Amino acid sequence: MGRGGENTVAETERPASLQSDPRFAPFFDDSFNPATFASNALAGAHATAQATAEELQEGIRLLNLRLRDEVNQRHAELLQQTGSLREAEGSMQGINLSVESLQSALRRAKAEVQEPYQEVRLKVSQLRNLHATVDLLRHIIHRLKLTQKLKAQLAAPAAQATSVLDLAKAAKLLSDIEAVGAEADLAGINVTDADTEFLHGAGQQVRTQAQAALKAGMDSLSQAEVGSALQVYFNLNELSEAVEGLIDQYTVQLDKAIAAALDPRKLAPGSSTGGGLLGGPGGARSTSSPGPGGSAKWQDTLWQKLAKVADQLHDAVVAVWHLQRVLSKKRDPLTHVLFIDVLLEPGTPLPCERVWEKVMQSLRDSMAAAANPAKGGFVREALVNSFPRLAALLEDLFMRMRRDTDVKGVAPAVAADQQEVLLSAAAPFQNAYLAAALARMQDGVTSAFSGGSRALPTAAELQKCIGRMHEELKAVGDSPRLAGQTASCVGKALRLLAEKAEYMAATGPDVRSISGACTSAQLRNINLCSHLQEVHRSLVTLLPRLPPQAAASLQSPLEAVQSMAIDAIMPIFRAVVEVAEDIILRMHAQDFGLAGSSNADAVTNASRYMVELTRHIAHCRVEYLSKFSPPPSPHVPSFVAALVERMASRLLVFFVRHASLLRPLSQAGKVQLAKDIAELEVSVGQNLFALEHLGTPFRVLRAFRPLLFLETSALPASPLLKELPPSTVLHHLYSRAPPALESPHTKNGFSPAQYSLWLDQHSMEDVLKYIKMALEGCSAKAKGEPGYADVYPLMLQLCTQQATSGQ
Repeated sequence: MGRGGENTVAETERPASLQSDPRFAPFFDDSFNPATFASNALAGAHATAQATAEELQEGIRLLNLRLRDEVNQRHAELLQQTGSLREAEGSMQGINLSVESLQSALRRAKAEVQEPYQEVRLKVSQLRNLHATVDLLRHIIHRLKLTQKLKAQLAAPAAQATSVLDLAKAAKLLSDIEAVGAEADLAGINVTDADTEFLHGAGQQVRTQAQAALKAGMDSLSQAEVGSALQVYFNLNELSEAVEGLIDQYTVQLDKAIAAALDPRKLAPGSSTGGGLLGGPGGARSTSSPGPGGSAKWQDTLWQKLAKVADQLHDAVVAVWHLQRVLSKKRDPLTHVLFIDVLLEPGTPLPCERVWEKVMQSLRDSMAAAANPAKGGFVREALVNSFPRLAALLEDLFMRMRRDTDVKGVAPAVAADQQEVLLSAAAPFQNAYLAAALARMQDGVTSAFSGGSRALPTAAELQKCIGRMHEELKAVGDSPRLAGQTASCVGKALRLLAEKAEYMAATGPDVRSISGACTSAQLRNINLCSHLQEVHRSLVTLLPRLPPQAAASLQSPLEAVQSMAIDAIMPIFRAVVEVAEDIILRMHAQDFGLAGSSNADAVTNASRYMVELTRHIAHCRVEYLSKFSPPPSPHVPSFVAALVERMASRLLVFFVRHASLLRPLSQAGKVQLAKDIAELEVSVGQNLFALEHLGTPFRVLRAFRPLLFLETSALPASPLLKELPPSTVLHHLYSRAPPALESPHTKNGFSPAQYSLWLDQHSMEDVLKYIKMALEGCSAKAKGEPGYADVYPLMLQLCTQQATSGQ
C-alpha cells in the first residue's frame, strides 16, 4: 500500500513533458555553462543556497524518474540495439585484422620496390639532364652555324658587296638566330657570348642598308627596291614597325611644314621658308605683319612656302600610295603570305587613308589657326584676299595626286570625293572671301541702284557695277568649284539689284497713258529696263565661258532681272496692244459686203481703221521703242525685242482672226481687205519687227490674203490649209455661206470682242467642237439656200478631219 501510494504521488508530480517545464529550459541551450548557471542562480535567487540545492536535487530526481520510465518503455528496443552493437563490434574486429594484413603486405611491397624506384628515378634525372644538354648543344651548334653563314655573307669583298650581299637573306639569318635565342637560354655560354657584339653590329648594318634601300625606292618610286627593302623588314619580323615609322615620318614632317608655311612670324625676308620632308623649319621673327613697303615680299614668301608644301604633300601622298601598292602585290617567297595582310587587320584603314586623314587634320588645324583674327596676322589677310589663288593651288594639288596615281588595276591615292575634304580645310578663308566678294558687289549695286525715287544710275555707275561682278567671276575662273560659289554670290547681288530696281520703277496712270508723248514715268521705266538689259546682256555673254555649275547658279537670278525689266515696261506694251486691238475691232463696223464700187479709192486706199492702226503703230515706234537702248531689233536679242516680237505677232494673229469673221464679204470687200493686209505688213515690218522673223503669224497673214480669192471648190486641195489654222478657214467660209448658217458667235449672242476673248481661253480642239455644234444647229434652217451645198459639206468635213487628226 505504501509503495503503491508512493508511486502514485511520484507519477502525479511528473510533468507531461520536461521540455515544456521552464525550470529545465536553460539546460537545453547549446551554450549552457554550469559555472555561469550556478553563479546566476545564486545571484538572482531570493532563497538560500540550501534551498536552491534542494530545488536542483528535486529536478535531478524528476529526471531520473523520467529516464527510468523511458528505459522501461523501450526495454525491448534497447535489448535489440545492444545485440546489434555486439555484431558490429565483431565485424569491426574482423575489418581491423584485414586492414592490418593489408598494411603488412604494403610494407613488404614498398620494401621490395623502393630500391628499383630509386634507381629508375636516378636514371630519369640523368636522361633529362642529358636531353637538356643535347638540346642546348643543338641550339648552340645551330646558332654557330647561322652566325658563321652570316659572317661569311657579310664578309663579302667590297667590290662584290652590292651584288653578293643579300640583305633579305642576312635579315633571315638574323631572325633565325634570334629565334634560336628565344627557344633556349644561351646566356653565359662563352662560345655564344663571343658573337653577341658581332650580331648587334650585323643587325645595325642590315637595318641601316634596308632603311637606305627603302628610302631610295620611295624617292625613285621603284617597286623592286621598295619590295626588296620590305622583304628585309619582313624577314626581321619588323615589317609593321618599319611601315608605321615611315608613315609617322611623313606625317610629322608634313605637319611641321604646314605649320611653318602658315606661321606669319616666319614670312619676313631672310627667315627660313621651312625645310622639306627631310628638314625642319628655320628661325622665325617675332613680328606677324610686314613693315611699310614689305607686303609684296611677304606675299611672295607666303606663296612660295605654300607651293612648296603642296609639292611636299603631293610627294608624300604619292610615296605612301607607292608603298601601299607594293604591299598589296608583294608576297613572301617562302610562306606566300601577302605583306598587306600581315600589316593590317580586316577593316583597318590603308596606309594612304591614314596619311590622308592625319595630313588633312593637320591642314585643318593650321588653317583654322591662321584664320584666327587674333593670330593669323598677315597670313589671314593675304589668304582671304587671294583665296582664288589658294583654291586653285589646292585643286591643282588634288588633280596632280589623282593623275600621278592613276594606274590601271590600282586604286588612286585619293578618291574623287576627297577633293571636297581637301578644299574644306580652307573653309575659313573661303567663307571670308565669299562674304567680302558679296559685300563688294552689293556695295556696287547699292551705289548704282539706290532704290526709291532717286535718279537712275549713270552709264559710269552702271558699268562699274557690272565690272565688279565680272571681276569677281574672272578672279575665280581657274577654280570651277569656287566659280560656282562666287556665282551664287553674284546671283544674290543680282537679286538685290532686281529688288532695288523694283523700288525705282515708276507706277501710276502716267505709265499706261499712250495718248500723247512719252511721259517722264514711262521714260524712267524705259531707261530702267535698258539698264537692266545691259546688266543681263553683259552676264549672259559671260555664261559660255563659265563652268557649268557657275552658269547654272546665275540662271535664276538673271531671270529675276529679266522679269523685273519686263515688269517695268509691260504696262506700256499692254496699253499699246489694247489700243491696237480696239482699233482692229473697228473693222466690224465697216461694210465689206458691198456688191461693187466704182470708186477707185476703195481699191487704192486703206480702210479708216487701218489708217488709225498704222498711225498708232508709228506713234509707238517714235515715242517708245526708239527710246530703248539698244532699240529693239531681231538681230540684237533683248527684253524689249522679245516683247515687240510678241506684240507684232499678236497684232497679226488678232487681225487675221477678226478678218476671218467678216461677213458678208463681197469681191470689193475682199480687195479692200487685201489692201488693208498690205498696209498692215508695211506698218508692222517698218515700225515693229521684221516680218520674216515673226514665223507662223506672218505665214498665216500671208496665206490669208490668197484665201480670200480662192474658189470654194479648189479649197480642199489647196496648200493654204497647211499654213492656216483650221478655225480661221472655217470662220472665213461662213462669209461664203447663206445668212441662215449663222456664225458661232452670232448664234450664241457673242460680240466679236467677246468671241475673241473666248478663243484666247480655249484650245483648238474646243474651238472646232464649238464650230461643229453651231454648224449642225443651223444646218436644217439653211439647207436648200444658195451656197449651202457648196460650203456646208466642206466645213463639216474640215471639222471632222481636224478632230480626227487631234488638232
